[in-house]
Amino acid sequence: MMKGIDISSWQRGIDLAALKTDFVICKLSEGCTWADPCFDGFYDAALAAALPVGAYVYSRAASSDRSKAEAEKALSLLAGRKLPLGLYLDVEDRAQLALPRAALADVIRVFCSTVRAAGYTAGVYGSAGQLWAKVKPAELGEPLVWVASWGAKPRMDCDLWQYSDRERLPGFDGRLDGDESVSARFGDLIRGDGTQDAPAQDASGSFTLTGVPLLRAGDAGDAVKALQGELIAFGYRCGGRIVGGAEIPDGIFGTQTRASVAAFQRAHGLAGDGVAGRDTRAALLGIKG
Repeated sequence: MMKGIDISSWQRGIDLAALKTDFVICKLSEGCTWADPCFDGFYDAALAAALPVGAYVYSRAASSDRSKAEAEKALSLLAGRKLPLGLYLDVEDRAQLALPRAALADVIRVFCSTVRAAGYTAGVYGSAGQLWAKVKPAELGEPLVWVASWGAKPRMDCDLWQYSDRERLPGFDGRLDGDESVSARFGDLIRGDGTQDAPAQDASGSFTLTGVPLLRAGDAGDAVKALQGELIAFGYRCGGRIVGGAEIPDGIFGTQTRASVAAFQRAHGLAGDGVAGRDTRAALLGIKG
């Protein structure tokens, strides 16, 4: 099992040489106009610590033309530097997730094809309950698939699992995003056995629901946060803070979360008891049977 972290200027001052981690993915840019001021330092520190490194772009693109421009901006910032773990499009902006399925898929495909044409491995990051419940990797040209699913194992085939935003490691006095390699091809990239244009695996987007926790009023933690993210993707409120027009899950199964679970259940032919179990999560993720 190989674990790593993803970082940005929010982790300014982190000591990568002191970390007990297998890899690191660093924020490179946001949209077409903003470059993370810490990327260069993070990149050099990762190389000095012999840590395999990747990068990501926080996307603002709501059209394929814009995502191509974001890819070109990122490539200009990289200036030919190697990225053994690939370059990822971070898709979580509210305007993007409101796009029709086909339009969102086009945004991702164009970014990935532009990145591949420059000789880099391309990947996509998103929430299991928001991005990956809407589009399937097979529709995107088989990029590397990075799934955010805090507190619950990914319910789809993927390469990289962001399992928490509360990881703590020596070398940084604060919380970190924790990631785990969950595919052979990503493991090969970490070990240096893969290439910049690693062959695609079967990332069909099939889901399995194993070990799904039963969640009810009074519960708290990452599993609740994952559930709330899935509800928010359907337009339900869960009592979290509103930042930039989007609700941020707080991981607390309170009155509003319970009401939203019950409303979702009733809308999908389930008993509206406000308790989220296997059937409710399957409906949220579009799983049949």
